[in-house]
Amino acid sequence: MKRKILSGAILLTISAIAFSQAVSDRNVIPVAVNLNQVLRMNITNGGNIEFTFNTIDAYKAGLSGDAATSGSANDAASEGIYQTDFTVASSTRWNITYGAEMATFIGTDNPANTLALDNVGFTIVNNGVHVFETGGAQGTTATEELWSTPTDAATEVAALEAYPVVLIEDNNSATQANAGDITDNSFSLVWRCGTTEAGAIVPMNAQYLIDQSPSPTPDRYVVNVIFELGVD
Repeated sequence: MKRKILSGAILLTISAIAFSQAVSDRNVIPVAVNLNQVLRMNITNGGNIEFTFNTIDAYKAGLSGDAATSGSANDAASEGIYQTDFTVASSTRWNITYGAEMATFIGTDNPANTLALDNVGFTIVNNGVHVFETGGAQGTTATEELWSTPTDAATEVAALEAYPVVLIEDNNSATQANAGDITDNSFSLVWRCGTTEAGAIVPMNAQYLIDQSPSPTPDRYVVNVIFELGVD
């Protein structure tokens, strides 16, 4: 009898093992990635530029933040006075659209007086780690991050234009973006007025102020220049 009971117990144990389900346990840990947009432009110097023509030398050759192209000895000694410095911090590829908000400079003494925008121009000086394309066309070199059409990749003077014009943008490299911090993206605009510098893409007025016809009416001419940072 005991032998039968023992045999039965063994059979039941074998049967239980044969038909039991595997035991498992599962836990879930949510993982999230929050990509917050960082997009900042900061003008650190030269937020107000004013050219004052009070000598014949200035009228005959212009005034410039680049001493080599300035017609005034006093202005040449103050190289950098006509300069705007700015930085960009961005987590994504970016561009700057810029331009004068009016089609001409407007006289403050008499709003009927106007002065053509192309009497003013500028060059871009790159102070940051990121560099402008030097291969001749946008995206030619995969390791360079920046491009500027009006200044031919920061190689020549561009005349002031009416808004909107893309001033600086990403170079469309597949491996190197212009996204970065202020050490990557730091620039200066070196302004000039009446210097007749002829960039190939956006040349300045070809006539010095003293030679223009009709002669510009004495007045204080102003225009606001907009700089807008956006995603490229």
